[in-house]
Amino acid sequence: MAVFLVRTTFTFLFLWCCSVTNVLGAPVQDSRDTPGQLYRRADSFAITGAPVINGNIPQRLEIRQLRKDNAQWNLYLLALNWFQGMDQSDVRSYYQLSGIHGRPFTEWDGVPLLQDMGYCFHTSNLFATWHRPYVLAFEQVLYGIVQEVANSIQNDTNDEYKNAASTFRHPYWDWAAPSVDGTPVLPAPVSGSAYIMLHLPNGSLTISNPLYQYSFAVSDLSAFPDSPFNVWQQTLRYPSTKEATATSQNSLVSQQLQQSQNTYAQRFMNLLQAYPRFANFSNSAWTPGQIGYDSLESLHNQIHGLIGNGGHMAVIDYAGFDPAFWLHHVQVDRLLAIWQALHPDSYVESSNELIGSATIARGAQTDVNTPLRPFHSDKNGTFWTSAGVVNVENLGYSYPEIQGKSQSEVKAAVNALYTTSSGVTITRRDNVKGHNNELAPLIAAGLSNDAPFEVAPDPPATGNYTEWLTNIRVAKDALKETFFIHIFVGDFNPDPKTWSIEPNLVGTHSIVTPYVMKRDPLQSTIVTGQIPLTRALRADSHKGLLNMTDKAETKEYLTRNLHWRITTMDDKDVPRDQVADLKISVVAADVQAAEADDEFPVWGELKVQHAITDGRPAGLGIGDDI
Repeated sequence: MAVFLVRTTFTFLFLWCCSVTNVLGAPVQDSRDTPGQLYRRADSFAITGAPVINGNIPQRLEIRQLRKDNAQWNLYLLALNWFQGMDQSDVRSYYQLSGIHGRPFTEWDGVPLLQDMGYCFHTSNLFATWHRPYVLAFEQVLYGIVQEVANSIQNDTNDEYKNAASTFRHPYWDWAAPSVDGTPVLPAPVSGSAYIMLHLPNGSLTISNPLYQYSFAVSDLSAFPDSPFNVWQQTLRYPSTKEATATSQNSLVSQQLQQSQNTYAQRFMNLLQAYPRFANFSNSAWTPGQIGYDSLESLHNQIHGLIGNGGHMAVIDYAGFDPAFWLHHVQVDRLLAIWQALHPDSYVESSNELIGSATIARGAQTDVNTPLRPFHSDKNGTFWTSAGVVNVENLGYSYPEIQGKSQSEVKAAVNALYTTSSGVTITRRDNVKGHNNELAPLIAAGLSNDAPFEVAPDPPATGNYTEWLTNIRVAKDALKETFFIHIFVGDFNPDPKTWSIEPNLVGTHSIVTPYVMKRDPLQSTIVTGQIPLTRALRADSHKGLLNMTDKAETKEYLTRNLHWRITTMDDKDVPRDQVADLKISVVAADVQAAEADDEFPVWGELKVQHAITDGRPAGLGIGDDI
């Protein structure tokens, strides 16, 4: 039996197909005194996370791994489909939870706004920790709906679905994982179609694909004053036009993500290896004199821009409504958890807010005990703090790379998964000890639907090498909106519409802003990012274009071949010297190779290579401060 289902007819058709009873006729209201009690009984929505059954902490899985478990996959999509159709007046609805991040700038769970902004923290020491209870709240509500769906299925596989539901956690999308035989970075269920077929116990069911887009009620758009978001009836990625009839161009999104894909793993591995202090690792704010320009937030911004490209994900005010936002932010939380496992002695420090949020004024001092509003940890109105969200297992979940693992085992896990696409395969010495490439296929299982995972052989290594990186520094409000910075090594097409997919593009970086970020030259917020060059240089070296082991030759090669360009979200070229506070520089570090697969290379001091960018538009010149 095959049934076609859209969100508005969910109850009737799901009853018909699956022989279910009491299928989410109303939002979950679990009043039982059991571990499944998820929701508040007083004025505050208590964010406690999904329950842990029998002491076994479930793992959040990569979405393509979750898809291999048919029961959990069906539960996930059915529950998410229902979640998106919940009454929007409910504090737990998809609409209200998504709106916490930005628009419609309305009070959530009784927490007042001090200014017209989203509750979220960006360019802040609290960026990573604020998003942790945010994702936890979303997961908690979704988990409750998953239980109701599983409990309502009446057939021989009922126990299978109940067991699958009990360990459900929201999946992540690992955009840094190596592509296998052309498998796109953007998973097919996220980009493929507005409808998706599920194979359920009593037959096939086609539903509105809740990963492809979120559809707004007509009344929602009146809460969005910004054009074209006030005419788009559904979330869009790289929209075809700014008209109400616009569609997502997911094929172009996939191409963009694919062309910059090598930089994602390189950036993350560099953060693990060379950023031991949380204040530098966590957020994109510029620290004068700090030569390391990258951060978890900056890497996260790159993905936001490349997915959205003028659509919802590219604008802070509207990003939370795109279903990809949640897959992306579980991934960001995972990367934070991996970094924490390797750097347990560094965490949130006292700092001043450069931008502020709906509840914190610009310039206010925040620290590990600052309330992460609007998230309540209990029904009495206590707020979560960064101190309370240090340990993910205390929140009811973990990740495959860290659960039950020593630091050496964590390093082995991330090395196995990411070094084949990060450029750091050249960091292993010839006399590798403890070599174990079996880890890679185990961790990467499920990242391709069909193709087996293959580990590229390690190239010859000398024991030491040089890491080359492009540093990006710019005013966040330089263009008053989100924009791209494209880094090339080699020639490129003069048409800016092609720049994010050019063959010689090393990577496209994104500066992500609210819909309109007012330009304030006296208090401009300077942010930083980084695009690694090592892998691109290594590829050119293999082609015979340069001898990468010769530093002087590499500098001369970059002086001739390194280029950077700026575009807006509608693919318009912006002259480099007209972008406020833009400075592009190149830094390099001597690196000592790791001796085993459960070790990291050791970085030497980063040194600025002024001569490469001196005298060029927006290039750091000789004598300029980093």
